[in-house]
Amino acid sequence: MRSRDRSAATIADIGRELGISAMTVSRALNGSSEVNEETRRRVLKHAERLNYRPNRWARSLVTQKSHIIGIIVPDISHNFFSEITRAVQETVEQHGYDLMLCHTHGDVAREEAAINMLLGSCADGLIVASQRAETEPGVFAEMRREQTPFVLLDRFFPGLDCPCARTDDILVGDLATQHLIDLGHHRIAHIRGTQVSVSRLRFEGYLRAMQRNGIAVQERWIANGGFTLEHGYTAMQSLLACPERPTAVFAVNDPSAIGAIRACRDAGLRVPRDLSIVGAGAIEGPLTPRPFVTTVDWSRQSLGESAARMLLAAIHKVPAGNTETISAPELLIRDSTAPIVHEVHTREVQTRCVSVSS
Repeated sequence: MRSRDRSAATIADIGRELGISAMTVSRALNGSSEVNEETRRRVLKHAERLNYRPNRWARSLVTQKSHIIGIIVPDISHNFFSEITRAVQETVEQHGYDLMLCHTHGDVAREEAAINMLLGSCADGLIVASQRAETEPGVFAEMRREQTPFVLLDRFFPGLDCPCARTDDILVGDLATQHLIDLGHHRIAHIRGTQVSVSRLRFEGYLRAMQRNGIAVQERWIANGGFTLEHGYTAMQSLLACPERPTAVFAVNDPSAIGAIRACRDAGLRVPRDLSIVGAGAIEGPLTPRPFVTTVDWSRQSLGESAARMLLAAIHKVPAGNTETISAPELLIRDSTAPIVHEVHTREVQTRCVSVSS
């Protein structure tokens, strides 16, 4: 007779060896007070000898809980969302949950497929940094109606009452723009993101700082871009082609800012001597030898922990108090910004820029 693979041992196997029921074994393994200490000790000893591993899916059929949480993010290639994910994982593991990560590459169709996959796999709840336009909550409105536990991360949908962990994005835009104004810049452009709440609010912060300082906002210096390096590069090219180019740029996030810096360098411009650029998100973290991009930073650890706690509260139907947690941003001044140079030099650089682009 073939010996049983020890990795396939079940509670029934343990029960047969000990002469007790599978139900008693299950109660002992789950710490039930209905099982005495001697029986529990014997069960645990035999479970270890047989290399017993609990069947998560079988248990979920009984408990209606998988103890799996899904997190869906648009980009895991740099440290912004990876640090948030790590904080979520550390928090949920303390409460006996495992984390399943889905990376959508910023694609809405992938995002919806990931949501369906995780819910179809009996995930107990979701944390999602959605790429959907803020005016089209779609599947999130459906989940809200069905009382599916979920938390929005880093963005939200106006009018949709649900837990959300994010920073104060209006203040992000305000801090970045005010820094450029304090350096003497008045011709300040903005590279926008996609149609998510983050983009709109950071643009509002840009407008607020400009208006507070009595600086006219030029439509030609508002470039539609996105959140990637490629988006920033293309948007910066369009700004450099303006007859009167800006002397400074606030980009919606750091990848976009880095793309803008590359476009400037390819056009023969020096950052920050010829043009100052600010991003947001601080993706150049403590492991970067010499962080270059001036940026606005906020605690990813705090966002991840807050999102995890709100989701656990929703799963266990525990009142969570505020359904929105806002992490305060702060300016990090680095090497991509500098005081505006003399107007003569500005005209000289502008002439060189036009000749390079022509």
